[in-house]
Amino acid sequence: MALYIALALSVVFVLFPAETLSVFTGPTHGLATATLVANLIFLVSVVGVVLCLLGGLGGTDIGLRGSDVPLAVVWTAGVWIAVNAIEATWQLVADGRVNWSEDWQRFGVATVLGRLVAQLFGNALYEEILFRGVLLRQIYWRLEATRLPNLQRVAIAIVVSQTLFAVIHLPILLRGGISAAAASAQLPAIFIAGSAFAILYARSDNLILCVGVHALANTPTLLVADRFNVPDNLLFVTGTCLVLAALWRKGTMRAKAPPL
Repeated sequence: MALYIALALSVVFVLFPAETLSVFTGPTHGLATATLVANLIFLVSVVGVVLCLLGGLGGTDIGLRGSDVPLAVVWTAGVWIAVNAIEATWQLVADGRVNWSEDWQRFGVATVLGRLVAQLFGNALYEEILFRGVLLRQIYWRLEATRLPNLQRVAIAIVVSQTLFAVIHLPILLRGGISAAAASAQLPAIFIAGSAFAILYARSDNLILCVGVHALANTPTLLVADRFNVPDNLLFVTGTCLVLAALWRKGTMRAKAPPL
């Protein structure tokens, strides 16, 4: 966490303003964004070096396994289709016609897809690994020594890990130009969203699914116009995660990884 905080502060307040990480945006026509590059740095430094190389963890120890991918892709695609359908139906009822998203023509296909790629292989992937795949499970397992009931251990693990998840967003919020008070006021919503992802992961044991839903929550990449402002809609994140968690077979977080 100390390394991540140091890197995050450097990226948000130094590299982003200097546009250092945007060097690949032009040559790739928007597919490689500054967000993607920043999170690849986090993935390599925190996950690759600290957790895997120095900590001795493998892919399954941080919540990743190839067998999760097919189901995650199907469910994530289902969520994307459902959101498009809901938006289109609402527009038909309200306006009598479907309004298509203007982003594809305004910014170009590569740029729009680049935003989604930055989430799937950058921001959403990194945050799910660190805050759900690692912190949530490590705290949960360390609480085994307390002899607390399973549900209480899960609840404590969620509260602690997702509080950190919320607080780590402060530099990004402050970088947006809002006051410290206004930034702090947004933390409860981020905590709730993080807790919804944690519940989905604890229920499904499929971190890749959480990555997919997280990516769509940040960058829905819809074909129709976004009337519900999905990226800032806490109801969408919480509702989607809880519905998927309820529909999923009953599961538990997979076999214990080595405590760090």
